[in-house]
Amino acid sequence: MTRMLLTAGLVLGLTLTAFGASQKELELMGNFEGSFTSGWPEVSISAQIVALGKGKHLAKITIDGIKVEVTGKTKGKAEDGLCLYDDTVDAGDELGGKYRVVGQVTGGIFTATVEGNEGRGTFELKRVVKGSPTMGKKAPAGATVLLGKSAAPDAFVREPLWQIFADGVMKPSYSSAISKEEFGSAQYHIEFKTPFMPEERGQGRGNSGVYLMGRYEMQVLDSYTEEPRDNFCGGIYKKAVPIVNACAPPEEWQTYDITFHAPQFDASGKKTKDAMFSAVHNGIVIHDKVVLPDCTPGGVSGEEAARGVLMLQYHHNDVSYRNVWIQPID
Repeated sequence: MTRMLLTAGLVLGLTLTAFGASQKELELMGNFEGSFTSGWPEVSISAQIVALGKGKHLAKITIDGIKVEVTGKTKGKAEDGLCLYDDTVDAGDELGGKYRVVGQVTGGIFTATVEGNEGRGTFELKRVVKGSPTMGKKAPAGATVLLGKSAAPDAFVREPLWQIFADGVMKPSYSSAISKEEFGSAQYHIEFKTPFMPEERGQGRGNSGVYLMGRYEMQVLDSYTEEPRDNFCGGIYKKAVPIVNACAPPEEWQTYDITFHAPQFDASGKKTKDAMFSAVHNGIVIHDKVVLPDCTPGGVSGEEAARGVLMLQYHHNDVSYRNVWIQPID
């Protein structure tokens, strides 16, 4: 199997099955890893499947570094969990002609057969939850715990308007949550989970935000598989685009680990140094020493300061937070 296969035309049929309507869509969605089991065992393959609502899915398959995208439409009722893909791309005979891939996803396993001019191969991919190496990381000595077992019950000014659960999970309700304590330069650990909203797109899909010092927003969204943008997950609105998209699928817990250096001011209040931060999303560096010359919109103030609150934004979506702590740094 050569790279000609990867640029060739495709006719792809996937039968996706799981258990309950929208729950079925969620269970079909995610990261799939594995290998070719016959035909081309030396060729790498992985896939990401995104639910688009009403039984529709987008399958993003990477074969030997080449990405192929196909969309599918539900055949029958959405609650049947049946989604068929049938897409054709003709790259011409000199690039390998057309290939047909027919497969299914069931029980978290994506199996398929690939057949074309260069022969026939099969692959098997298993749905995996990658998680984060810092998931559940404990607060170090001297850190302020805002969400967790040792958190003060009144750590947030507007905490009563949010839903607080026995396991330390907080969900937004009616207003943003603002910490009582103010912070300067610090290390932040924040765990969050976006809701499953398959029929929404872009900023309508699991929208929230982490406002460092209440003034600099790192976006929280379900941007799984999307190209990095300043207004998608991990982005700093109109300031910085993530180096890579490190998003997990919705309903999977994720982590932000942020090192933030606050702006500096002289005795007269004149700013002498801009704010700067680095960020790691799910164990992957997405920002490295990014300078912030001013505030982003929607925070507690448009004026910069040496210290500020942590704000977890309410933006009409059911985003969850847990295990939030802040460690001051010099």
